[in-house]
Amino acid sequence: MSIKTIALLTVLGCFIVGVKAQVFISKEKSEISFFSEAIMENIEAINRKSSCVLNSETNQLVFKVPIGAFEFEKDLMKEHFNENYMETEKFPQSTFKGTISGDIDYTKDGTYPAKAVGKLVIHGVEKDRTMEGNVVVKDGTISLVSELMVKLADHDIAIPKVVVKNIAEEVLVKIKADFIPYEKKK
Repeated sequence: MSIKTIALLTVLGCFIVGVKAQVFISKEKSEISFFSEAIMENIEAINRKSSCVLNSETNQLVFKVPIGAFEFEKDLMKEHFNENYMETEKFPQSTFKGTISGDIDYTKDGTYPAKAVGKLVIHGVEKDRTMEGNVVVKDGTISLVSELMVKLADHDIAIPKVVVKNIAEEVLVKIKADFIPYEKKK
């Protein structure tokens, strides 16, 4: 894990930790993927370098997604994604900061329908978002699963007319994060 990620998790942990709160981190045990279905070709990528912090007492949730860590089937797709669309040097990460709502018992096995309401930042543009999904508790492990549609125009991601048939205006984003309890280093 990079020093930046550790610093972010430490700051976030201090920010969202209450006296009785239990904090969980994904510690790069998350997957953010997207799928763009277009006339000429489908584009999909997966990112296994994202980090997430969940405070089970307050239900606060924070995701950090390094844009340059998306893996594509073709190197050229990755290059175009990072240079032409996401401008990764200028906007190296996306984030989501929000609160989970739903009747969730983090101590009892089950699948709990939930909503996360907060701010999604992609390409430097912040939007209010509500994401629906499930929180799954099994044998003391907490997982979060969600899907959402993201309109590229909502985040000022332009599609040149020459490739408009190659890239969808909306992409399906899938989120899966497996959490472990955060333990303060002594």
